[in-house]
Amino acid sequence: MSGHPERGNITLGFVLLLFALGILMLGGLQRQLSHQRHLVASEIGFLKQYAAAISAQAWGTQFIWQPQQTWQCQQEIEKGWKACVLLVERNEVLMAVRGTYSGAQLPLTLWRWGVVDNSRWLSTPHGWLDFCPFTEVPRCQLPQ
Repeated sequence: MSGHPERGNITLGFVLLLFALGILMLGGLQRQLSHQRHLVASEIGFLKQYAAAISAQAWGTQFIWQPQQTWQCQQEIEKGWKACVLLVERNEVLMAVRGTYSGAQLPLTLWRWGVVDNSRWLSTPHGWLDFCPFTEVPRCQLPQ
């Protein structure tokens, strides 16, 4: 018999330590990937809503509009689109469009300035708005 009966135990301990560190690192990576997956899913949802709202705007430009001092709306229920126009000043019109998809919690509303020419809505260059331009909240609420 040899005088070193503990031969190999330190190697086994080192392998177990590496195994434990690997499990901890994989757990952290799993949490990070789960968080990233949630962010990507949220971004995909926003892009779907944005595409639906842009489609609603293209759809809304095809109508014959007689703008008034109150919101006038057209709705495509099957696709979840809504397009509304409001006469703000003489021939200056604001269009608000909403687009939703089946997984959306809240609809996305896009705002755009335009004019009405021969009952057709035409967007003005650089007319995109990130928010409702009115300070009065009731004016920003579209009819149901």
